[in-house]
Amino acid sequence: MIDLALPRAGVLALCSIAAVTMLTTVLIAVADSADAGAGSPSPSASSPASDGDPIALAPIVAAWPDGYSVTGTKSEPLYVEHITSLRNGDRYTLTIDVESQGESALGVQHGAVLLEADGRIRWIDGCTKPAGECADDPGLRGFLAQAALLGALQRGVLAADSSGTARTLHGHPVVCVPDRWLYPDSPPTIDGLDPCFSIATGALLGHWSTPSSAFVGPTLADGLVDQPS
Repeated sequence: MIDLALPRAGVLALCSIAAVTMLTTVLIAVADSADAGAGSPSPSASSPASDGDPIALAPIVAAWPDGYSVTGTKSEPLYVEHITSLRNGDRYTLTIDVESQGESALGVQHGAVLLEADGRIRWIDGCTKPAGECADDPGLRGFLAQAALLGALQRGVLAADSSGTARTLHGHPVVCVPDRWLYPDSPPTIDGLDPCFSIATGALLGHWSTPSSAFVGPTLADGLVDQPS
């Protein structure tokens, strides 16, 4: 019978060889991983911005669709506003169906503006401002304000490399822009109230109050629907 058992020295030698081989394999794998990582961004570089972080506007605006449909509500002590905000190309429309807390109809408000090629904003329905501002509105605020932001970019009022602030409204990522940047010729009624736009569609969803550190004013309640169209 042939004895297949190796001498003790042989076994130790084979174990040493195996250990060296394993160590070499691990070192090669680590080196390959490091080489691959050197050419790719770190996870933190590609992760979404956190609330309060500065965020560049240009790539966000470039990704916005040419249309959106937003529905939601805004509650006041004595009534509720059922809001529908739409964009179709350069045309923006807003419908507000007002209902008392007792669910009695209080009327429907309509408004529509057109964003002209030169960045002017022209009212085409529901303007209650002086005629000059209806033809060229420098202070369009509220739920139609995406037109104001895009107009400010077109006219150079808002620099192309501007940044906003990342925030989250009822689970919807938004970017908030200082009011004074969009309306240098139209002082706000309430200081420190900045418009916040959906990162997904560009629709205005609410307003952030810097003094209060909260969403206040013309802001849609939880349950809003924001989608491209």
